[in-house]
Amino acid sequence: MRKYYIISITIIFFSLPLLGFSQTIKAQSGSFGVDSTNNIIIWHIADFEQLDTYQISGIDFGELFKLDKPSKLNYTDVFSVTAQDKTYKLFITSLPVIHLKLNASVINNRKKSAGILTYYNDQYFIEACVGVRHRGNLSLTFAKKSYDLEFWKDSDTKETVDVQFRSMRSDDDWMLDAMYNEPLRLRSMVAIKLWLNIHKPYYFKKEPEAKNGFEAKYVEVFKNGEYQGLYQLCEPVDKKQLKLKSHHGDSINGQLYEANSYKGGPSFIKISEPYNNIFPHWNGWKTEYPLIDYRSDYQDLYNLQDLVINGSNSEFKSKISSLVDLDNVIDYYLFVNVIRATDNLGKNYFLAKYDKDEPFFFVPWDLDGTFGVIQDGKRIVTTDDVLTNGLFKRLIALNPNNYTSKLKRRWDYLRKGEFSNSVIWPHIEVIYEKFTKENVYMREHMVWQNKLTQISNEKHFEYIKDWFERRMIYLDSYIKSL
Repeated sequence: MRKYYIISITIIFFSLPLLGFSQTIKAQSGSFGVDSTNNIIIWHIADFEQLDTYQISGIDFGELFKLDKPSKLNYTDVFSVTAQDKTYKLFITSLPVIHLKLNASVINNRKKSAGILTYYNDQYFIEACVGVRHRGNLSLTFAKKSYDLEFWKDSDTKETVDVQFRSMRSDDDWMLDAMYNEPLRLRSMVAIKLWLNIHKPYYFKKEPEAKNGFEAKYVEVFKNGEYQGLYQLCEPVDKKQLKLKSHHGDSINGQLYEANSYKGGPSFIKISEPYNNIFPHWNGWKTEYPLIDYRSDYQDLYNLQDLVINGSNSEFKSKISSLVDLDNVIDYYLFVNVIRATDNLGKNYFLAKYDKDEPFFFVPWDLDGTFGVIQDGKRIVTTDDVLTNGLFKRLIALNPNNYTSKLKRRWDYLRKGEFSNSVIWPHIEVIYEKFTKENVYMREHMVWQNKLTQISNEKHFEYIKDWFERRMIYLDSYIKSL
C-alpha cells in the first residue's frame, strides 16, 4: 500500500497574480476541481476585490482554460470555458472545496481505508492523510455516499492527529454528510443551528466550551477528481464535545450512550434484563463513553429506564428530576416537535451524563428527516400530531415538579424568540435563496438525480413553507391546551 503522510496545513497568502499584462489568472492549487467526466469546474474564491477591475479571458487550472467571452467573475453566473477543444461549465463558489483521493473500490462501512484529503477555504489549505469509510444505515443504500473521516499521521501507524477547520473544533474525527435524501439540502443545517441557539448544557458555567450538539459547515466535495456535490462537514458528538468528566480507574464519571436501534430502550417503552457490561450494545443503546477494557457500564442508564418503564407513579414523581435534567428534556421535546423529527425519539440521539451523581440529558443527532419529510426524503404532510415516547408521556401525565407549567412557559418564551416564525423561516429562506442564486442546486442536480429531483425546487420550497406555518399553528394550540 502506498504510504501517506500529512503534507501541510498552511495559510496561503496569495493574490491571484496576473500573468504578464494579460487578463489570464492562475488559480491556487486546492482551490478548484476539474471534473472531466461531468465537464464541471468548481473554483473557490472568497474575495473578488483583486479581480473587480479585470475582464478575465482565461484561467490557469493546471492548464489554460479560455472563457468564451471576457468576463468579471461572480457567484451567480455560469461561465463557459474551453481547454483542448472541450467545453466545461465553470462555477465560482464561496464554499470550501474538499478533495478526497482514495481507492474507491475498497471503501466500505466497516473499516477505514487510507486516502488523502485536501481542504481549501479562503487561503487556508490543508493536505493530510485520512482514514475513510462509508457511514450511515439507510444512507448506505443511496448513490451519493456519506463518509466518516479520521485524520492520521501516516497510513502505516494510523496514529491519529487533530485538524481544525475554520470556526470549528480541532479534532481527528469528522463526518461528511451527503444529504442525498433531503431535496433542498437545508433541513439538517437549520435544525442543527436551531438547537444550538436554544440550548446550552446546564453545567455551562463550569465548562464554558461545552457544546450540547455539533457544528456543521457546507463544503463542495470531489472524489478522485469527480465532483460529488454539496456536503455538510460535521463535528462528532463525543466526550470532548460535551466536556464530560473522565473516568478514573474503574470509577465511572461522565457517560455517553447513543440511541442507535429501535429495540424499545431509547423509546422508553421496553427494558431488556439483564444487561451485560461485556457488550457495547444493550436495549437499543450503544456505549460511546466510557469503554474500560472494552467493557460498558449500564447501571445508571438501567436505573433511569427502569424508573420510567416500571416505577410506580410516586417513585417516578419523586426520583425523575434526579436522574434526568428536566430543563433539557423540555427543550428537546419542544425542539423535536417543532421540526417534527420522527426518527429522533426512539433512535438518533444521545443520552449523556456530565459527572457521577448528575442527571442524564439529551443530545440531538442526525436531523435530516425533519420539516415535513422522513429519513428517506418522503414527504409526510402531517402537522397536527405530537411526537412523544415513554418518558415524555409519563412526564406530562404525572407532572412532577410542575413539569407541564414549566414546559408551557418555555414554549411561550421561545415562541417570542428562536421558535418564532420570523426567526426560523429566514434561516430556511436565506439558505434556499443562496443556493438558488449561486447555482448550488444546479450543479448538485448535474451530478445527482433521484425521485426528489423530479419535483422542482420551487415546489419543494412552497411545500416546506406551508408545512412549517401549519405546524406552528397546531403546536401553539396543543401547548396551550396542556
